[in-house]
Parts: sequence; structure tokens; C-alpha cells
Amino acid sequence: MSREAEALGRLFALMARLRGPGGCPWDAAQTPMSLVPYLLEEAYELADAILAGDDQAVREELGDLLVEVAMQTAVAAERGAYDLTEVADEAAAKMVSRHPHVFGDQAVGDEPELLRNWDRMKRREKPERTSALDGVPGSLPALMRASLVQRRAARGGPGAAALGPPPATLPAMGEGLSGFDPGAPDAELLAGELLWQVVAECQRVGVDPETALRRAVDRHADHYRAAEGTTRPSQEAPAPEVT
Repeated sequence: MSREAEALGRLFALMARLRGPGGCPWDAAQTPMSLVPYLLEEAYELADAILAGDDQAVREELGDLLVEVAMQTAVAAERGAYDLTEVADEAAAKMVSRHPHVFGDQAVGDEPELLRNWDRMKRREKPERTSALDGVPGSLPALMRASLVQRRAARGGPGAAALGPPPATLPAMGEGLSGFDPGAPDAELLAGELLWQVVAECQRVGVDPETALRRAVDRHADHYRAAEGTTRPSQEAPAPEVT
């Protein structure tokens, strides 16, 4: 058995022990739903560590995220839904089937073609999904969800224009919300539409809007901290350069 398999086996056996008789009452009380906030928290902490370029922190946060995977799998195994072997086998089979240009004889010309093929294979695997937008998580932060919807629509056939034009009352990009009435019934919608257009502009020039906004927030926060005479906490990762 490889070192990796031994380590994973030890971790998943530990989860079963924590949830079993004589284990930890807190761990034993957890459900898939109760664990969701911790799963999201660990994913964001891992993202921060990656953005900071801190290998030691990334290793630790990857482990914390793996603990969440182990806990979810342990809970499922207890009720006979699935176990770690099934999770790993299904993931490996999916990667093989979605990479026929690596594991088969399919040729791809460029990255856009590769992504279109990827989407077609996903739709074959999940015939219940009839739209290119099916499967976009509703729980994503709004900016990330807008970016993903626009990317999916652009790859799905008719293109991003099929998402519809902005309302005629939407201010021009350069005008922002000048003269905008925050008390108007559609104020929130129009402000959201302006953000939607900003995301579309980011897509057009090849900039990830979430990363771009992170960098802008960090820049303004650093200016504020400089005025205060304070510094960024060491655990707070700066956003990377946007290219």
C-alpha cells in the first residue's frame, strides 16, 4: 500500500472513530447540513492561503478541507449511501471520461474547443440538465455566480448576448449611478444590472472579476490602514496581481 493510501485510510478511520461509540459527542452529532458552513469556511481559508503563496499554510488548509471530505463521507457511509471507495472511483472515472484527448483518441484544437467538449460530455452524463446554466450553484457569492453564468452562456451556444440586453434605464458604464434615485422601486435591480455589465466587461478583457475586486478592496484597505498607522494582519492574504 502506498504512503498516500495509508495516510488517507488513517484519516478516514479516525473520522469513523470520532463518530463511533466512545468518540467525540460533537463529531457524532454532525449531519451533512450542519457541516456545510465548515466546508465553506475551510474552502475560503484554503483560497486565502493559496493567494498568499504560503506553502505551509496551503498544506494545512488542504488537510482541513480533506477532514471535511472525510467527515461527509463518514456520515454517508453510516447510512449506507456511499463510502470513500465509491467517491474516489467515481471521481477517477469522471476525469477519464472527460479527458478523451488524453485517455482516448479525440483531438482538440484549442482551449475553447476543449471547454465546449467538456460541457457536451457533462450534458451527456447528466441528461436531466437541459440548459447550459443548469448546475450553476445558487449559493455562490453573487459576483462569482454572475461570472460563471456569463461564461457558461458564452460557451453554451448562442453566446452571452442571449442573456438579454441591459434595461434602457441603466446608466452608461462611465456614468456609474450618478443621478440615480435609491428610493426608486427598481433601484436595487438597476444597481445589480450595472454590476452585471461590469462583470461582462471583465469577461471581455479576460479578467476574473472576483480576483479584480479582491485586489481593489485590498488596495483601498491598505490606503486606509496607512492613514490609521496600522498594517494588514499576517493571516490576511493580499490578492494577487490581475493580468
